[in-house]
Amino acid sequence: MSSRSILPALLSALVLAGAGTAQRTRKDYDTVIRGRTETMEKLGLSYGPFRFAHSDSEAVTFDMLLDGEIHWLETPHFRIGSSLRKWKIPVAERKAYRAELTLMQADYPDIDIKIPALDSWYRLHMAGWRLERLYAEFLAHMGRTDEEFLGLPPEEVIGAAMEGEFTDTINQFELDRGGQVRPEGFPQWVGMGHFLGEPFKFEVFLCEEEAVWKDFKQRYFGITTTHPQRWNMKVDTVDKGVTQARSRCLLFGLSTEQARVKHDQHLHNALRHNMSINFLDGYMLYLFDMPVWIREGYAHYQRRRNTPEYNFYDSGEGSSGIDRDAKKWKPTAKKIARSGKALDFATLARINDYVDLNFDNHLNVWSRIDFLIQYDVKKFGLFITSIKTQPSGAGSAAAQREAFKTVYGWTMRQADQEWKTWVAANY
Repeated sequence: MSSRSILPALLSALVLAGAGTAQRTRKDYDTVIRGRTETMEKLGLSYGPFRFAHSDSEAVTFDMLLDGEIHWLETPHFRIGSSLRKWKIPVAERKAYRAELTLMQADYPDIDIKIPALDSWYRLHMAGWRLERLYAEFLAHMGRTDEEFLGLPPEEVIGAAMEGEFTDTINQFELDRGGQVRPEGFPQWVGMGHFLGEPFKFEVFLCEEEAVWKDFKQRYFGITTTHPQRWNMKVDTVDKGVTQARSRCLLFGLSTEQARVKHDQHLHNALRHNMSINFLDGYMLYLFDMPVWIREGYAHYQRRRNTPEYNFYDSGEGSSGIDRDAKKWKPTAKKIARSGKALDFATLARINDYVDLNFDNHLNVWSRIDFLIQYDVKKFGLFITSIKTQPSGAGSAAAQREAFKTVYGWTMRQADQEWKTWVAANY
């Protein structure tokens, strides 16, 4: 499906260019890089232009009248457009930000770790740096390395395939390099690319004004709602005269005004939550949505690793969303496990809409992913991979049941009991 929409309750608690490292104008001066082309090259960064949405970064800037307001950045795995404004760091949090900026300084030697506010360039580069770290965390959870995916066809090859005979173009590339060689456990699906299996880099669009976000969504998604959005960017390809829509990349965007995101860590959590879901769906190529309980549980898990504040709850279309929140989840999750009323794995496996998750269910799925990762992170990666690569091409309840049996040696009923025992001992 093209639309991968979300309606979160946000609670305040390439192809077109190579390494575009040209000097910025004074009007557009990058206060993080400070003109150091060697830093750009070392980190694999570019200002573009590059392909973005159903257009490119220059066209988006021009068509949406954002000249001078939007900054673009390409990192090894992401393409990001941002028109975020300066954000003042609260005095009480400056120590924490200095600690994070000190970590970032290892990659960006010219940054000022004592700055009192994050200007538009700092916010853009921090988003890119944080996302790259999240990407590495996901690879670790899957038990994979970036090098494994770099053995797949690169963007320029898949881009050319999308313009011509898709399968023939990719097969010719494989023949030219001596035959297709894929890491153990990788499916043989045609069209898999460098970015967890997606053909093109993940894309992110961040803006302040709701009107700008509405314009962007209308232009590139064809929808008029203004809530935060995850979206599958598809391209029509031709194989032997037959047209087929294929995933090019997965995009996430939001308006901080519409989503009531006022704190930088709120934005950080928004990115961790939604991009974790995009990673799961894009892993081994986006052919289907991962099961709801896995997507939402993993998103909660990754977001809360940053901070337990600023929670997100995905909800179905037409739903009023979640009307409760809590900072401390473990005590409540433990009560849910003890109550005997928690939805079990067999029931969760059949849920295919966020509307079926109430507040208790959100904590339930979070605790189950927490359990699976903490119990054995290597098996968790194998569990996800088993679901993503099974021949039926869908994350069905049967596929999930088989993954539990194959990877953990458990029936779903046994998995439920293991979860309850673990929660009782660890929460």
